[in-house]
Amino acid sequence: MPGVGKGVRRSQRTNPSSMLCYRPVQLTIILSILALVVGLFLIERSAESFTGAVGATARRFHASESVVGLLTAGGEWEELVVVVIALASGHASLAVGNVVGSCLANLLGSMPLGFLGPHPLAPDRSARIYAGVMLVVTALATVFFFGGRVTRAEGGILVGVFLVYVTSVLIVIRKGLLAPPASDDATDDEPHQQSLVRTVGVLVFSLLVISLGAELVVEGATRIARVAGLSEYAIGATVVALGTTLPDKAISLIGGLRGQGGVVTANATGSNIFLLTLVLGISALASHAGLAISSSVSHVDGPLLLAVSVLVTVLFQRRSLHRAIGLSLLTLYLGYLAYALLRGA
Repeated sequence: MPGVGKGVRRSQRTNPSSMLCYRPVQLTIILSILALVVGLFLIERSAESFTGAVGATARRFHASESVVGLLTAGGEWEELVVVVIALASGHASLAVGNVVGSCLANLLGSMPLGFLGPHPLAPDRSARIYAGVMLVVTALATVFFFGGRVTRAEGGILVGVFLVYVTSVLIVIRKGLLAPPASDDATDDEPHQQSLVRTVGVLVFSLLVISLGAELVVEGATRIARVAGLSEYAIGATVVALGTTLPDKAISLIGGLRGQGGVVTANATGSNIFLLTLVLGISALASHAGLAISSSVSHVDGPLLLAVSVLVTVLFQRRSLHRAIGLSLLTLYLGYLAYALLRGA
């Protein structure tokens, strides 16, 4: 009888702890991996349709792919949602890490994928102009970072800059100020093969599906990262930034394979302008005391982003961007990811 009692007590101690803890963790990992797979599938399937629709829209309006891409591929609405949710939940470090990390991911982790195609890409005049705009916006945001807090007034300035930027792009498209190079007859007839409504519909639907896929990837990756014990900033700057910029990576890769240099360059510059004006500005306006910026961001990540923006602006002055440049930028990004994870600040 004493032996039976010990056996019962042993089973009561082991069974509840093993069964109730093991199964939820196992289920969480399985669901996270499933979300990652489904999200990547949705992103890959929609990116090709999106890049094709951008090209068709540009030809219809006789505009540069770079200019059209600024308002389509450059719109980081999923980033805005992620940042707002993070701020509402009291995770300002994750929000800031997502903005800065996504900007670096766009320039070093997404855009270079477009340079890995079979042919070098040639930045056009509009790409060079808006790379300069991106550099000015990045410099302005970096100055705000040095104060240790982006105030509500500074947030209002950033939102105002965004409105001016969007207005300028719309004027350029309407007046055809930055027209594309003359194309051959084969492409001139393509815009007439489908209606404008259908083309815009493909753009909107593709972006929605890409965003949905990104959300699934972010959710799965974030859960796995938390199990691994990463800090909020590390999660925001690496896992969440990688996940939310997956649409940009897919668009850049497909654009590079298709030889659509305008889509690749606009995807990066437009996204960073969007993030550092509208997203950062709204984040500061939504915070009663302004958006707090850690010293590591103001003294390391901010200046690093500014230096990378200068590098990209200089690279856009080249006649072509080839595979070696893409691989070099990707190597720099891997170094940043390692630094962010090891720092864990």
